[in-house]
Amino acid sequence: MKLLKIFLVFFGSLLNVTVTNANDEICNIKFGELLSEGLSSHPSIIVSKKLILGSDLQLSSAKWGYYPTPTIDVSRSSNNTRTTFRIDQPLWAGGKIDATYDKAKAQKNEAIYSYAESQYKLIEDYVDTLQKYLQAQDKISIMNAGLLELESIMQTIDRMMEAGELSLADKNLLDTRIADINSSLIIAKAEFDVAKIQFEILTGKKIKCDVVLADKAIFNDDLNIEKLVEDVLDFHPALRILNAKIEAAKSDVASAQSKLWPTLKLRAEHREGALYDSDSDKEENLIYLVFEMSTGAGASAFTNVERSKINVLKVKNQKLAKEKQVIDRLMDNYTRLVAVKNNMKILSNDVEIAEKVFNSNKRMFFLQQKKWIEVVNALTILNTKKISKFKLIEEYKALEMKLALKTNRLSLATGGVLSDVLQ
Repeated sequence: MKLLKIFLVFFGSLLNVTVTNANDEICNIKFGELLSEGLSSHPSIIVSKKLILGSDLQLSSAKWGYYPTPTIDVSRSSNNTRTTFRIDQPLWAGGKIDATYDKAKAQKNEAIYSYAESQYKLIEDYVDTLQKYLQAQDKISIMNAGLLELESIMQTIDRMMEAGELSLADKNLLDTRIADINSSLIIAKAEFDVAKIQFEILTGKKIKCDVVLADKAIFNDDLNIEKLVEDVLDFHPALRILNAKIEAAKSDVASAQSKLWPTLKLRAEHREGALYDSDSDKEENLIYLVFEMSTGAGASAFTNVERSKINVLKVKNQKLAKEKQVIDRLMDNYTRLVAVKNNMKILSNDVEIAEKVFNSNKRMFFLQQKKWIEVVNALTILNTKKISKFKLIEEYKALEMKLALKTNRLSLATGGVLSDVLQ
């Protein structure tokens, strides 16, 4: 008896050490942290930021059109040289300078919205990968638990074979069932590894920990589809890019129209030297008005105006087509979200029933009132329903995040859920 107590104490201590070590080995990384890191280091994000800097320089260049323009003209003949220093200050250009500045401003907005679109697409890629990752992870967990159950049944079958109650055929049949699960488990692990590699590609580094998602609902139960449509039309980066393109096209119209009007400049000029012997060799300082106008050959200026107007209509039609596409995708996500939510309730109920059937059959098997094959069949049905349920759960989380992304409820900078939409 004393020896038994010593053994139990030793076994308890060993178990505590094992559990402690197992806990120490648990390594998790939050999906939000992984996503935030990708949004700061992904090549597409870095390139988009550089494009914004380029548009800033272009806008700065356009601003200088309002300021005086200095020029130096040096002319030389065989004997003489004349140097002219000139400063031109535009007084009125028929809207040409404004059109150039407005186009540069529209192109900067386009660069900003292109950066937002890069963030948007990257978050979508992360969410798609997360869905595959969690679904594979759940499948592996369920299958491993199923294997433990089958191994427990196998031990019972071995004892019953020794007692002469079962034959080798029973053991071989159960081995086949175990092999089937192991085969499916290999596929699930491959799916998990692929999803993990996709995370590593998106983030640009090795991921040695399990990716976990905070279990928080994003939307309340009363989803208003009209409000979602309104939000997606106001926010979607692709539509904002087209808005910027429309503004740029309108500035092209203004630029084309400005060529139908003269340009008036105030010029200050300083001349030194003479180019020809007959010219005066003295220095001159002049201030005068310059009137310039060039409409191009024939009616080309009017043609350019009409062509620019048509381009505005073209971009507007592109926006209308994109709006329809954006709304269609939103509706697909929304209807799928509703369907998945309802199916989750049905499957949850099915899993509860299947679990009761399995536990009942297992209990009756140990009482020798059920055959082992009935227990295995019940376990197979239970695991199939569990896998389907958790597959829907992970899809629901991904759909929630996609809807939140489309309707400006996720931060493009970090991918985090904005606080005002949390329950």
